[in-house]
Amino acid sequence: MMGAAAMLTATSCSDWNDYNEVKPDAVNASADLSLWENISQNPELSDFAKIIQKVGFDDELKAAHYYTVWAPLNGTYDVQALLKENDKDVLYQFVKNHIAEYNHPASGIFSERIRTLNLKSHIFAGEANAYTYSGVKVEKANLPSVNGTMHILAADAPFLPNVYEYIQERFGEDSIAKYFRNYEYTYLDEERSVVGPIVDGRQTYIDSVMVTENTLLNYLNAGLDEEDSTYTFLYPSNDAWVKRYNASKSYYKYISTLKAQDLANSTSNSDIQTLQVSSFDTEYMTDSLVKRSMVRNLAFSNNDTYNAILSKTSFTAEDSIRSTAYAKFSNPAEILKASSETIEMSNGTVRILDSIAFHPWETFAPAITASSIVNRARILTGTAHEMRVDDPDSTKADFTKMRESLRYTWVEPTSTYSKPELDIFLPNVLSTTYNISLVMVPANISLADSLRENKPNQINVTLNYCSANGSLVDKDFGTFSNDVTKIDTLFIGQHTFPVCYNGLRNFYPNIKITSPFSVFNKTMMDTYTRDLRIAAVLLKPIEMEEYEKGGN
Repeated sequence: MMGAAAMLTATSCSDWNDYNEVKPDAVNASADLSLWENISQNPELSDFAKIIQKVGFDDELKAAHYYTVWAPLNGTYDVQALLKENDKDVLYQFVKNHIAEYNHPASGIFSERIRTLNLKSHIFAGEANAYTYSGVKVEKANLPSVNGTMHILAADAPFLPNVYEYIQERFGEDSIAKYFRNYEYTYLDEERSVVGPIVDGRQTYIDSVMVTENTLLNYLNAGLDEEDSTYTFLYPSNDAWVKRYNASKSYYKYISTLKAQDLANSTSNSDIQTLQVSSFDTEYMTDSLVKRSMVRNLAFSNNDTYNAILSKTSFTAEDSIRSTAYAKFSNPAEILKASSETIEMSNGTVRILDSIAFHPWETFAPAITASSIVNRARILTGTAHEMRVDDPDSTKADFTKMRESLRYTWVEPTSTYSKPELDIFLPNVLSTTYNISLVMVPANISLADSLRENKPNQINVTLNYCSANGSLVDKDFGTFSNDVTKIDTLFIGQHTFPVCYNGLRNFYPNIKITSPFSVFNKTMMDTYTRDLRIAAVLLKPIEMEEYEKGGN
C-alpha cells in the first residue's frame, strides 16, 4: 500500500541494553519464552494469536529479533472481520500497528513517540501504573520474553491512514481518487530483492520486493505517502469535482486546425509562414489539462509558515495560504468554509470540500506577463538592446514589478528611414477574455539615461490570433501614445480568444507594435520618438479585473 520505502528508525542510545533490557517491575513475566509463545499461550490473547498466525508473522516473533508488542485483549475488537480481510492489509494496518523495533518499557513518568513497524506514530505515555498507548489503556505492562517486551492493551490501537492511503482506499469511488490511480505504478526493486537462479535466460528472485509509487505526488511536490511529513489535503467531493471541471472546460477549447504565425523563422513581414498544429485529440487535451489544474493546488504543507492559519477558525482579509506547488491563495476563509468534514490522518488532515472556491486567476487562469526580451519576441528593422533597470522608482511607475528589477527591450531604428517593429509572443493563452495592456518605458528611466531626449511614442498595436474555424486573423487595436513621466501601462483593449494555446509548444498568438509614421513627417518626428522601449504585454482575465474593481 505504501508509496515510500519502509525505513527502520530508532532513538539514539548509548548502550544496546537500553533497548533490550526489560525492567525488573514486570508482571506475570515469562522471560524464558519467545514473544510468540507468550502470546499464543495466553488465553486472553488467543484472537490476537490467530490473526498473527494467519498473516504469517508468528515466525518473526519467534526469531532472535527484539520487538515490543502492544497486544489487545480478546473481545475488544472484531476478530472475525479481520480474519476475513486481505492478509497484506491486516498485517500492515493491524499487526504491525501494534509492534515496534527494540525495547520500549513503561517506567515512572514518561511520554514517548513510538514508530511502529508500519511506520505509524503512536504516543506511549503515563505514570506509575496508569499507562496508555495511542490513547488506549495498558492493562498489564512490561511482560518480558527472550526476544522482546509485551504490554497488554484494553483494546486495539487505532490505525490512521496517511493522506495517500486515504486516497487509495477511495480509488473505486471518487473522481479525484480515480484520477490519482491513473498515475500509480508498481515496480520490482532489484537492489532490495533477493536474487535467485536464471531460468530460461531470465533472472528470477527468491524474494521480490515490489514498490508502489505515484508520479502525481511529484507534480504536487507533496509526499502525501510519507509518515514524517504533515499536510492538509483539500479533497473535493464528486459534486464539487464535476462542477469545477465543467466550469473550467470552457477555458481549454482546442481545435485540431489551430494555426500561428512562424515569426521565429521570418526576417520580414513578407516571408511569414504559417504553422499548423499536427493532428491531436482535442478532447483528451482538454480533459488532461483541466484535471491537472484542478489537483495542482490541493495539498498544503502544515510546516509552511504561510499555512499556520489552517488551524484557525477565523480569518482576516490579509490572510493567505500557499500550496505545495507554491501558489498563494488570498481567500482561505472562503476556501475552508466549503469544508464539510475534517478527517485526521497519520500525517495531517483531509478536509472534504463541497465546493472548490479557489479564484480561477489564482489557479488555472492566471494573468499572463509576456516579456519583450529577445528570445520571446521578434525585432524587425531595428537593433535590439536588452536593458535592465534595478529597483525602478515606484513613484514613477504604475507597473507592478514581477521581479526585483525591470527588464525591457529597446528597439533602436537601424537607419533614419527604418520603422522599428516588435512582435511579442503571448504564452499559455486560454480560450477566455483578457484585458490587454502594454508596459512602456521612458527614455530617461535610469540615472545614466537622464540626459537622453525623452519623447513619447506613437505606436500602432495589432493582435494576430487563430479564429474558431482555424484561420489567422489580425485585430487592429489602433494608435496609442505613452506618458513619459512614468513607466506607463497602457490599456490596449479587451479580447476574447476563441481557442486555447496552452500546452502547444511554439504556437502563440502575438502582439505587433510598430512606429509607422514617416521620417518625412516633420511634425511627428519633432513630437514623437520611433525608438521602442517595451517591458511586457499584460493579459489579465476579466474575472480578475471585475473582482478587483468590485473589491469582493
